[in-house]
Amino acid sequence: MVSIIDLLIQTLIYPGLVFTILLIIFTQWLARKLSARIQFRRGPVYAGPAGILQPLADLLKLVAKKDMVNKYSLIHSPVLAVSLGIGVLIVAQLALPVAYIPIYARYDAIAVLYFLLIAPFAIAYLAVAHPNPYTTIGAARFLAVLAVSEPVFAASLLVPLIISSRTSGEFSIYLTSLNAAGVWTAGFSESIAMILAFVSGFIGMLGVLMAKPFDTAEAESEIYWGVFTELGGPRLALGFFLKFAERIVIPMVFAALFLGGVWPADPSNWVISALVVYLKTIMVFTVLVVVDSILPRYKPEQAVRFMLKYAYPLAVAAILLSLA
Repeated sequence: MVSIIDLLIQTLIYPGLVFTILLIIFTQWLARKLSARIQFRRGPVYAGPAGILQPLADLLKLVAKKDMVNKYSLIHSPVLAVSLGIGVLIVAQLALPVAYIPIYARYDAIAVLYFLLIAPFAIAYLAVAHPNPYTTIGAARFLAVLAVSEPVFAASLLVPLIISSRTSGEFSIYLTSLNAAGVWTAGFSESIAMILAFVSGFIGMLGVLMAKPFDTAEAESEIYWGVFTELGGPRLALGFFLKFAERIVIPMVFAALFLGGVWPADPSNWVISALVVYLKTIMVFTVLVVVDSILPRYKPEQAVRFMLKYAYPLAVAAILLSLA
């Protein structure tokens, strides 16, 4: 039973808000450094040692600016929607083995998947709540890609949950992550199912996170800045915070289910287990950054067609094999 004090600590400090901010600072610094090296640039170098505090400096600059909106913008509801998106991403981490007192139950995967769905829709709402031709086009593109990538990602996550439920998984993200390594060796059809789900899940994750080749909603050369065109100051800072937090939590769920979870750590040692999950999350994040830096951008219709033609058959085949 989790006490109120432990719940507050886990929500506000670790692995909650404060630690998520620290992870955002580190991962965004890492993303900038990696993309800079790929493009033969230096990346951030001034704010903090090796420029590691540059993401924090940029965020503080946005927060310090005046909050400006156009006369057609909604004032309060976009801020509430983004705050809700940030909140559910923080809560989702409490169902993962990074929490020192994980909160889990049978079928908690349904709640976690629902939480992960709220965040991208909060970004879409933030865009349409500040009307502009570019934001409208960007939001429409984002929702189109999201409508095909989110089911692929969710269906792929079901595969390790289904296989693990035959032993002790009980369709729980946390319990499945404890036995995620064994899911790969549960049987021949299960292994094939996991391979297919891994590929389709990664493709779906690219679409959900608006990473190339599925970042049509942020096509700067076509629609200026897409979903973020009309934003500035604190609202843009909130939008970026939600986007960056999403790029931590979703890869963390992916790593917990597809990269062996806490393996090879002892599940009873939550410190080592959490460290293992974080390292695997950084690995997934690094691959995402490299893919995002080297691939070209799809057209909206190409992105949707690719998902329907390749990712969906893989996800469906993986579920059928996992049920065999």
